[in-house]
Amino acid sequence: MNKKAHYKKQLSYFEKEFSGISQYKLAAWQKSYIQRIKEYLLDNDFKNKTLLDIGAGSGYVAVELAKYGINVIACDMSEQAIENLKKYKSQLSLSNLKFLVCKAEDIPLADNSVDYIVANALLEHIPNEKKAIYKWRKVLRKEGKMLITVPLSLKYVWPFLWLINILYDKRLGHLRRYDLNSLKEKFRLKVLKVFYTGHLLKVFGVIFSESIGIHRFDEFLEKQDRKKQDIQYGANNISVIFQNDK
Repeated sequence: MNKKAHYKKQLSYFEKEFSGISQYKLAAWQKSYIQRIKEYLLDNDFKNKTLLDIGAGSGYVAVELAKYGINVIACDMSEQAIENLKKYKSQLSLSNLKFLVCKAEDIPLADNSVDYIVANALLEHIPNEKKAIYKWRKVLRKEGKMLITVPLSLKYVWPFLWLINILYDKRLGHLRRYDLNSLKEKFRLKVLKVFYTGHLLKVFGVIFSESIGIHRFDEFLEKQDRKKQDIQYGANNISVIFQNDK
């Protein structure tokens, strides 16, 4: 693989996407993700701690967690993504939100410097996956926790959705998919929680909502999807919370 060409294509795709964001708002699925972070990742004394949002993208994790009171460092290789976040920081008076423009495997932070890491829909994009994981583990403090969300291996996805997912992976630049065993092998950290998202009802519901431009059922779809978060087969994504117990 030509890593430079891959990153150039990725940066072009996401810079275009982020430049089209005119205002900050939360979709139903983003609210669900934030709810899970609060419920499963953060400790009771989180306000004295630091969370690193790797591949901050549209910025909703960084913004919502900063609003919640934790110290947040948001990093992304897209300067447009960071510019959007700087605007949100000013608009929402988030003095506890800081920024880094960098690749996910080259984060300029000291070892043992953050208490939490969130990497949502990111690892599958990174050519040097091993280097990225190594760096993430290094910056995470002992007893710190890390939430990873990635596409689920196709063998657990409904077969009639394989082609759609393959085309989606190609369009977004996904290099690989994962299951729990592969993630455990790669991260070699203690697993605290696993949940699966993007089950069939939600997939069809989202397609329908997008096609007609009406999102009144989005909250309902998220609630139904959450009921199946412990079911692997038929999901499209896997999220794992690891703890650095070494």
